[in-house]
Amino acid sequence: MKAKKKLLMAIVGAVFTLLGTVSSAPAQASLFNFKFQFNAQETGEPVSGNFVFDDSIPAGVTPDGATLYGNASPEYIINAGKDIFKGSSNSIVVGSNLARPDNSGLSADVIGFNDFKNFDPTNPKFLATFAYLPNSLGSNALSDLVTTLPSSGFALINTPTGATLSSTNAFTSISRVPEPASTLGVLMLSALGIASLLKRKNWSLD
Repeated sequence: MKAKKKLLMAIVGAVFTLLGTVSSAPAQASLFNFKFQFNAQETGEPVSGNFVFDDSIPAGVTPDGATLYGNASPEYIINAGKDIFKGSSNSIVVGSNLARPDNSGLSADVIGFNDFKNFDPTNPKFLATFAYLPNSLGSNALSDLVTTLPSSGFALINTPTGATLSSTNAFTSISRVPEPASTLGVLMLSALGIASLLKRKNWSLD
């Protein structure tokens, strides 16, 4: 068996070994991207970004009846005009029919992201707040957000630099974060591509 054939077989064998390892590994929690996009009414600049969240994080209850998911968002990115903010370790608060703080008698369904490290209960400012019509979210469960999140709502971003950016018509969506097995699948296709390349160059595999 020639060296080229041995190399090809080694590559293919390694890829299938990796795929087999993943298939036999314990199931992992699902990760999702909470995405948002709007033009800030304060500056007119486009604002977008996403918060990754883990829908398997157990729930805790906050005093106002909302549900807290501690450290459920391992990373985020906010694009605000020319500024880009990245961070990690945010908790998520989900509340259905929460009363508005202006004593108007109105309520809303709310999703908030914050690390709570320097959170002031007397003047609460979430890193990101998204509000929707009452009963839009169905429940306070993170797993329900995947199927019930409205496509638009009110957004309020308090950037790490202190700027406030908001919109009454922000686009929001949720998509699943690709799992590692998808990456290994690409490796397998790459190995098969190498075989095709060898054949096109008329290199003998015998």
